[in-house]
Amino acid sequence: MTGVDFILLDKVDSTNTYARKNFSSLPDGCVVVAVEQTAGRGRLGRQWFSGKDLSVTATAVLKNISVPFHAGVVVGLAGLELVRECVPHAFSFFKWPNDIYIRDCKIAGILSEGVLKNGKLQGVAAGIGINVNNDTTALRVNGIRAISLQEVSKQTFFVEKLRIELAKKIKKYYIMCQSNPDGILTLWRQENRLIGEQLVLDLPSGESKQGKFLGITDSGAMQLEDANGGVFCFDCGDVKIDTSLIDFNSLKEKYMNEL
Repeated sequence: MTGVDFILLDKVDSTNTYARKNFSSLPDGCVVVAVEQTAGRGRLGRQWFSGKDLSVTATAVLKNISVPFHAGVVVGLAGLELVRECVPHAFSFFKWPNDIYIRDCKIAGILSEGVLKNGKLQGVAAGIGINVNNDTTALRVNGIRAISLQEVSKQTFFVEKLRIELAKKIKKYYIMCQSNPDGILTLWRQENRLIGEQLVLDLPSGESKQGKFLGITDSGAMQLEDANGGVFCFDCGDVKIDTSLIDFNSLKEKYMNEL
């Protein structure tokens, strides 16, 4: 794989943990991948496990990005492109803030973590996990509807090949981010296909907000309009998809024509 630093681990607790612990010695732009991950982590402290060759689990070491949000954009766009190549007829998109969905089911999650040294940000370890050959019954925990590439396509994928393809795509988008950060953020916004739809946002405080998803700020915050016309910005939260509020058939018809 010419030009791409690719570190393959047979078994690890978490690719993000490994990348953070070894951040200073790992080359910028390298991608750490694992055949098996035993203690993966998602947002809000959720656990995410991956048996051998069931998922693509990878973490990019990004030293020339100072904002964790931008790192998530890089690996997210790479992951979305890979998903679309595997299941081109499925309606896939970003669900704010950092998930990849097919209709109302999660197929991938992203976790970006800043790495500090002496109180100074050294860069970002940006991890992504994509459900490939998983039995999705085991994935559907914490009230999250999950799906895998195998379930969508009814075929088994060669995970080793997908790891390599993902690393190549991460490198591509990392280069794009450094040369044209505004452009890559525009691409990411465009792939948030639920903009304009009614969503439910669960906040860390335990409060829930329902409203129209208006857009995303330059800092990555969600803009939500409530029933009274008030507009609120949220930097964090857990978006819940209520299928009674969204016509996925119409959305698919609208956006798939653009692909």
